[in-house]
Amino acid sequence: ADGARPQGMRISDVDAVQVSDTLAYSTCIEFPSGAETESFDTTTTDATLLAVQKWTRRSNTEEWKLELHQTIPWSVENKAQGTLRCDARGCVALTRGKERRTFGGLIGR
Repeated sequence: ADGARPQGMRISDVDAVQVSDTLAYSTCIEFPSGAETESFDTTTTDATLLAVQKWTRRSNTEEWKLELHQTIPWSVENKAQGTLRCDARGCVALTRGKERRTFGGLIGR
């Protein structure tokens, strides 16, 4: 929807697949506002997010609704330290930690 993306957010390499009449997924690379780069070359900035969106609808006559948006911070030099999952209930950050029996630190509301 218009205005749903943060101001200044740029995207690249968008791809989508429609699994059925009621389920689809899209992926892209997001470049948040303030990323100091002059191109979409992901090796020049740490402010790069790999994103996936899950879209659903009840029938093929309805509009698609965003059910889930997940981002993973990414750079060539560093492994992802966590992921952010957002849905209608809010957002939860799952972070990398030393504890192997859980998902690591769970931060959310």
